[in-house]
Amino acid sequence: MIGRDFWYDVLRSGAILGVAMAIAHVLEQYMIVYSGESITSVIVWYLLVWTISAGVFIWLLVRFSRRRAAASDPKYGYSYSVALSYILMVSMLAGVIVGATNTIYVGAMGYGEYVEGMIGRVEEIKQMYTEMNITTLNGEFDKMCEVLRTAERPSMLSSVFSSFNTYITTGGLCGLIISAIVSRKPQLFNTDDNSNE
Repeated sequence: MIGRDFWYDVLRSGAILGVAMAIAHVLEQYMIVYSGESITSVIVWYLLVWTISAGVFIWLLVRFSRRRAAASDPKYGYSYSVALSYILMVSMLAGVIVGATNTIYVGAMGYGEYVEGMIGRVEEIKQMYTEMNITTLNGEFDKMCEVLRTAERPSMLSSVFSSFNTYITTGGLCGLIISAIVSRKPQLFNTDDNSNE
C-alpha cells in the first residue's frame, strides 16, 4: 500500500540516488569541458565514470526497492505496480536533483567557458577525423560549433526537465525488471494468528 512512509522513503531514496548521480554528472562535465586533457584520455575516463555510475544507479535502485519490499505489510504484499511506481518516483526525484545541480555547476564555472570547452572538444574530434583522412563530416562538425555558439543559455527549468525525462525513462526501463524481482504476493493466511486460536 502507498502511505506516508512510502513517500518518505521515496524522498530519502531519491535524494541519495540524486546526489550520487549528480556527483557522477559533474565529474563527466568537468572531464569533457574543463579538464584540458586530450580527447583520448577524456573518452577513456568518461566511459569509466559512466560505467561506474550506471552500475551504482542500478545497484541503488535494487537495494532501495528490496528494502521497501521488506518493509511492506505481508498481509497486503508488494505488488508489481507499487514496486514500479516506487522506482519511477525515486528516479524522477533523482533526475530533478541532477538537472538542478548541472545548471548550478555550469553557472558557477561560467557558461561562456562551458560553450568554449564544448566547441574545443568538437574541434578536437574534427581534427582526429581529418588525420584519419575522413573529411566528409567536417561540415557537420562546423554546424555543431555554430549551434553551440548561437544557442541561448538553457534555463534551470529546461535543464531539470531534460534530466527528469532521461532519469524517468532509464529508471522505468530498469524498473520493469527490478519490480518483477522484488514484488511479493499477499500472504492470505497468517500462520501466527491461526496458531493462537
